[in-house]
Amino acid sequence: METRRLFLAALLSLIVVIIWGQIFRPPEVIPPPAEGDDPVAVAEPSGPHPAEAPPPVAVPPEAAAVEERERPTLPEVVAPHETPVVIDEELYRAELTNRGGQLVSFRLKRDLSTDGEPLELVRERGADPYPLALFDPQDRPHPLNDALFVVEQRPGGEVRFRYRGPAGEAEKILRFQPSGLVDLEIRMPGAAGWSVLFGPGLRNPDDLDSRLLLRMAAYSRGEESETLVPKKQDEDVVLPAAGLRWATLEDNYFLNAVIPQLGAQEVVIRPLLQRPEVERGARRFVERGSVPDDDGLDHVQEILVRSAGERLELTSFFGAKRYRDLVALPYGLDQTVRWGFFGFLARPLYFGLEWIYQRVPNYGWAIVLMTFVIKLIFFPLTHKSQKSMAKMQELSPKIQALRARYRPKLKDRQGRPNPDAQRQMNEEMMALYRKAGVNPASGCLPILIQIPVFFAFFRLLSTAVELRNAPWVLWVKDLSTPDGFYLLPVAMLATSILLQRMTPPPPDPMQRRMMQLFPIMFGVLAVTFPSGLVLYWTTNNVLTMAQQAYYLQSKKRDKKTAAARDKKKEGPPAPGPGRSSGEGSSSGKGGHAKPAAKKHASAGAKIGSRRRR
Repeated sequence: METRRLFLAALLSLIVVIIWGQIFRPPEVIPPPAEGDDPVAVAEPSGPHPAEAPPPVAVPPEAAAVEERERPTLPEVVAPHETPVVIDEELYRAELTNRGGQLVSFRLKRDLSTDGEPLELVRERGADPYPLALFDPQDRPHPLNDALFVVEQRPGGEVRFRYRGPAGEAEKILRFQPSGLVDLEIRMPGAAGWSVLFGPGLRNPDDLDSRLLLRMAAYSRGEESETLVPKKQDEDVVLPAAGLRWATLEDNYFLNAVIPQLGAQEVVIRPLLQRPEVERGARRFVERGSVPDDDGLDHVQEILVRSAGERLELTSFFGAKRYRDLVALPYGLDQTVRWGFFGFLARPLYFGLEWIYQRVPNYGWAIVLMTFVIKLIFFPLTHKSQKSMAKMQELSPKIQALRARYRPKLKDRQGRPNPDAQRQMNEEMMALYRKAGVNPASGCLPILIQIPVFFAFFRLLSTAVELRNAPWVLWVKDLSTPDGFYLLPVAMLATSILLQRMTPPPPDPMQRRMMQLFPIMFGVLAVTFPSGLVLYWTTNNVLTMAQQAYYLQSKKRDKKTAAARDKKKEGPPAPGPGRSSGEGSSSGKGGHAKPAAKKHASAGAKIGSRRRR
């Protein structure tokens, strides 16, 4: 009985396959199935089947092949030729191509290159894919990158790329926002594990920027971010998309950020090497370790966002690292402006500098005025510190004598420390401080309070993209690059030496020598600093010299005032015995009358003695 049922099920399966193939005959362009392949199907029905429905059977390989051949019956969507697509916004100009739906150019209008043209963020390429190119699950360039997509450009900065043909099927939807954000949606029916490319690298480095240019990749999972320097990255960094806020390719001033949204499985940051010159049709970017010698090759990175299914949504940002623009975006990209440990101080300094610039539209003068404001705010603390240090300088000989007196007692005969002598010396030293009205920490504390502000402003000026291509006066055309005429470094060195000579030297000889070397050392380093930094340092030196001169002048004035006050307290000399106050004042000169009378009396006595002789 079971054998008959098996035979009946196989017969019915064969009939279904034959009828299916006759009704749904594949197109003629697709080759028919090879002869000799007999369909095989085995089914074990558990009971009688309704008359209107065939019994459930396993899908034979022939049926699966027929279903697979049905998909290309949909009409092809292929463009006849390659077409550029331009998105022109107020801040940027983006250019795409329908060949693969890739981004071939992204130029920033507010930021210029060294030749005065809008800055290009997309690097030059050989045969390498452009940003937004697709990669298969094995991270190989997808054939769709060479396919000609049909383009549909809609209002509001929306561009749609659609393709269905021999290379596969895909749709890309891009929505460009005026801020530089780009919303990207990609669909690849029936595919999974594919990736979309960002990079490699970011902009073509020019000679001026390369002196201080720091290129890197970064990613953020929360309030903190991690950076990856290309030269130190030897292998791929794979980040799960869940919980990832963004990943970036960036340098000091610009970035390309990727924010995964829906359908992202992981984000891969990969180190590469860029060859400076390549032949036509050759790849410009190669993987680390694929060439024997990487000397002279530029280290770059790329980002691959891998999909979990057939649909992927993400947001990207192309632009400058202007803090006021990034802080207005909802993705926390303001973290890419790295102000260091004193970032909480750099933020208000940044907005203060911007406030001054809006009223004085020159960043050089804005730096000078901002430095003056900082000096003015800390003037009371600095003045107090100078007074305290001057008192300590006057007290220094007594302290040195006290230490010299206790030096033999600080250790016993066996060379062991004597805590009692140390305690007595400290007590006498504190008594000296109290008698002179000096607090040992009062001279250093005001300076320590100012140091974080100094470093915060220093860091701000070294990372602010606003200073890029910003002129000051005459020869200073770019505050973000070193002074090619070395006038600012020389001015900084000269003012540092003058300031060092105006400052009371420390009592310790070693400290004195170090203080003498500091101006020369920083003057040499200033040759490589951006002009904005050197301008700030020089201005700070000049203002500190003016403050020191004011202090010395006020100190002299205070001494004169104190001397006059002491003289006034002493009063006129007391009158001598046997003389009235009227006699003492009859000469009109007070104390000078008595010496004059004595002089005349002695002269008269001499004349009388001569006459007697």
